[in-house]
Amino acid sequence: MRLSQKYEQALINQINVTNLVDVMLALLIIFIIVAPVIQQGINVRLPTASIQKISVAKSVIISISKRGNYYLGNKRYRLSQLSEKLKKLGEKNPEISVIVKADRAVAYAKVIKVLDAIRQAGIVKVGLATRGG
Repeated sequence: MRLSQKYEQALINQINVTNLVDVMLALLIIFIIVAPVIQQGINVRLPTASIQKISVAKSVIISISKRGNYYLGNKRYRLSQLSEKLKKLGEKNPEISVIVKADRAVAYAKVIKVLDAIRQAGIVKVGLATRGG
């Protein structure tokens, strides 16, 4: 009788991690599939140009909508607010780069204003997003 009690205690003290591993692998597969689909910024119709890929890991995306509104990520800013935010980001991370996504219907002057705000913030790594053509 004593032997069976020790055996029962040994079974109770063990943790079965097989189910945990199965769940973690399923979550990993889901994240691998979903990660490339996630896109920063708002949807704009980009102009076409030849393709040159750049790293967006350390990049901030500024979007200019068809109506001429400025967005940093998905949040809307006025140009003056955008300049202040860029200065703070540039001070926090001097190696930061900025990608400007502007709808093809946006006036050229709007893009130049954003580029000027980026320059005044001290950020020198700037890219313009286009569609591959």
